[in-house]
Amino acid sequence: MSSKSHWVLAGVMLVSSSLSFAESIITTVFNVIESHKTESLLVLSGVDGHVYKTQSKSDDMKKYMASFKGKIVDLSFTKSGTDSIITGIRPVAPGEVDLQTMDLNHFQYNQLRQFAPTELKGLDQASEIFTDMLNDGDKRRSQCFKRAHMWAYDMWSNLGISSEKVFIFYTQRYIQLEEFEWWFHVAPVVTTKTEKYVVDGTFMKKPVTVDEWQHFFIKSDKVNCPLIKDYSQFTSGQFKKLCYLMLVPMYYLSPLDIERRDSPEHVTKDHWVLEELQDARRAFKDYDTTYEGLDNGKSTIKY
Repeated sequence: MSSKSHWVLAGVMLVSSSLSFAESIITTVFNVIESHKTESLLVLSGVDGHVYKTQSKSDDMKKYMASFKGKIVDLSFTKSGTDSIITGIRPVAPGEVDLQTMDLNHFQYNQLRQFAPTELKGLDQASEIFTDMLNDGDKRRSQCFKRAHMWAYDMWSNLGISSEKVFIFYTQRYIQLEEFEWWFHVAPVVTTKTEKYVVDGTFMKKPVTVDEWQHFFIKSDKVNCPLIKDYSQFTSGQFKKLCYLMLVPMYYLSPLDIERRDSPEHVTKDHWVLEELQDARRAFKDYDTTYEGLDNGKSTIKY
């Protein structure tokens, strides 16, 4: 395929040349979905959980974009409001990406290991934890799974509290109907004797129940996301439900970890990974001084 295929397919431009200030990302293409709302194809990124859009869903464009599913690509895009409009896409060349330091495939297949979250005294203690959480994470420049990882790590390292995380996964059906810009979100969860509370410092002003949290992110109190135990229930249920919830131990960083856990290889995580923490801390301002102790002089993973 010639280099021109980065920009043009069968004479159809990926995006109008009037758009400028292009950015780019190295990512896997998790899926390509046809929007039912606009004349767009929705390209789901495996690295940052974002949904990128084309400005055409012609048959040629569908075939072209579908050819990248499951592959590592260099994707160029421009911002138009909240939309990320694709301006170019190409497969990365052999050796262009160091897979030892940049784990791009967040969707290889994952099982819940036994894990005992710390039981808090009650909502008051959960509220104290929420108030003291580091909360300068900017959602415009950082991913939710990095903020959630550091909040969980802080609870463990500073307070000796083992927490869980809750993921909400939006299905293909929901993304098609709403053209939603993310396909998952995640936050830490703490446990009391009677309730589990989500501590999501970016979007909430206090600890909330899992039900309250899901209704906020699904934008309805009439839709309930089923709580699933295996990642395959999400991947195979794209047209059964609009969303799914999953609770996992605090060590699980991203959907990749869950997918591997529920795979036949059953790759569980039962410890913190230094390189993941080094990278995740970048979600916060002044991370190099706040988390100075995590430095080891080596380059970090970059998702």
